[in-house]
Order: sequence, then structure tokens, then C-alpha cells
Amino acid sequence: MDGIIHRHTKPGTAPGTLAGRAPVPDEALDFTLVEYTPDDVQVVHGVEVDECRFHLGTPGHTWIDVAGRPSSEMLRNLGMAFNLHPLALEDVFHANQRSKIDLYEGQGFIVLNDPIYEDGALLSRQVSIFFGDNYVISFHDHKVDIFKPVRDRIQTAGSRLRIFGIDYLVYALIDLVVDRKFPLIEAVSNHLEQLEDEALERPTQDTLYHIHQARRALVAFHRIQWAERETVLAVMRPDVPFIMPETRTYLRDCFDHAVAVLDLVESYREMTNSLMEVYLMDSSNRMSEVMKTMAIITVFFMPLSFLAGIYGMNFERDVGNMPELGWQYGYYFFWFMVVVIVGSIFFWLKRKRWI
Repeated sequence: MDGIIHRHTKPGTAPGTLAGRAPVPDEALDFTLVEYTPDDVQVVHGVEVDECRFHLGTPGHTWIDVAGRPSSEMLRNLGMAFNLHPLALEDVFHANQRSKIDLYEGQGFIVLNDPIYEDGALLSRQVSIFFGDNYVISFHDHKVDIFKPVRDRIQTAGSRLRIFGIDYLVYALIDLVVDRKFPLIEAVSNHLEQLEDEALERPTQDTLYHIHQARRALVAFHRIQWAERETVLAVMRPDVPFIMPETRTYLRDCFDHAVAVLDLVESYREMTNSLMEVYLMDSSNRMSEVMKTMAIITVFFMPLSFLAGIYGMNFERDVGNMPELGWQYGYYFFWFMVVVIVGSIFFWLKRKRWI
């Protein structure tokens, strides 16, 4: 099911154990190093871990972005190189975690979600952010360079990212992940509009499946976004270290965006419920039309079957048991009765507005 976290770690395993995850096809990582001051910025792609560790000790602000799903050994080495807490590394390793913020000694850890919507299904992708006094280390499961807009802003002279502290970079990363939900919501909206047209015009059995699939995706999306909204709110707390009061002002705007996304998700979830009702109503109406047609046919033919049954009985015509059988106009009289009965029933049903 969507949004369910599948772990295979045995109960009782020591916390922080990097085991129990299914193998990942491509575990090679892409490192991007950004070191900046108000006057200068340096961006290096494909950097090695040792060089990243060296820059963590420099006076400027350092941002290390790691793209891909690391193996347990690689992640353990990264934890030792960057002094990352084992519990946080476990969350990075397993991914698909609930959005949250954890505080360790001299370090903060934020988990966010950057899902995609493909073929009516919501696929979860995790974004993890470590931050300290003058550094940020970000992990994201996919190789797509989602943080390129932030990196471009850092390279712009006079940018707030260059002037403000490292906490503003944390805000910028959170804001980008939150705002990436809006194009996703637009894709969901377009899909629901197509399903709505299909449900109203030409519903099929596949229509029901696609509506149910979209509803499941929105339920998972709602769960993701609810946790993410609470995470942004938690980052704004005064007791969170390294986050300055002026940055909390911008985080409030980010919180408003998270709330707006959650409102849209709730609206579209209600829309999928309405689409399900429309589909079921249409199916019920079509069944009612079938039953109505069969009932009308039965009403017309039941008295005719009664007449045919009577005149089909084997009574003696010569002794007068059924005198109509010996009448010269008996056959025409039978059809006259048929026309009168059918016509009477038709006009009666019309008068009742049943047909």
C-alpha cells in the first residue's frame, strides 16, 4: 500500500544498525560541494569525500549535497567523515520516513519528502538535511539535481543566501521541497479532471480502478503533507539551535505554503470521493434503466401471454366448451383484444409518466 514503510530489521536490533533494506540497483553517489562567503562562492561537482571533510573545517559556509541511495558501508563511512549521528543515518538508509526534525548535540536533522506522481500512483522520495553552526549536508534519494535553483541563487552576488547565515540555507532547502508540491498538485488536478470527464461521459470498469488509485495516492499525499507541515512548524520553535529569529520570519511563509498544499490535498481528496459517488450513481442509473426496460416488456407481454395461454388450451370446440374457437372472426377478435390491451397499458403508463 502507498505510504507504508517496509522494514526487514529484526526486532531487538541495536538502534542505528544499517541493515534490513532491499538492495538498491545504483548505489553510486554524486557529491556537490558549495562553499561560500558574502564575497565569494565555490561550487565543485563530483567531489570526493575527503575533500568534503576538509571543507567542513573552513571558516566559510559549507553545503554538501549527496544524490543517490548510499549502501550501508558507504553511509557508515560518510557518518564517520561528517560526524553524523547513527540514528539519523539509519533514517537516511531506510528512507520513506515520516517528516520530522531531530536535534542531536551540536547538530540538527530534518526529514522531508519529495514525492512524484506517476501513472496515478504517488512514489515517495526522501530528502534528509543535516545542519550545524556553519554547514549543511543534504541527502536525496534521486539523482535529479532538485537543489539547482538554490545553488544558482547562492552564485548570485548580493543574494540573501550569501549574506545571511547557514540557517537561511536550511530555510531555502525546506522551502524548495515544500514548493515542489505545487506542480505535483497540478498534475493530480489534471488527472482528476480527466477522470471526472470520463466518469460523466463514458465510465468503464477501468474508470473505477483509476479513481480508487487516485484516492489512495491522495490519502498517502495527505499523510506526507500533514507531517511536513508539522515539521516546518517545529523548525520555527525558539529552542531549535542555529535558527536565527529573522530566519523564522521566512519560515512562517514556508509554513503558509505547506498549509496551502495541505488544503489543496484535502480538497482533491474530497473530489475523489465525489467522483466515486458519481461513478456508483451512474452504474446504479444504468442498472435502473435496464430493469425499467425489462419491467416494461414484462408489463406488455404478460396479459398477451395470458390470452395466448387461454386460447391454447385443449377444449372441445364442437360441444361449446370454447365457442370463440368456432367463430368466423375469432382470430381477428384475438388481435383486436391484443391491440386494445397493449394500447391501454401504453397510455396508462404515459399518464403516470413512468415511460
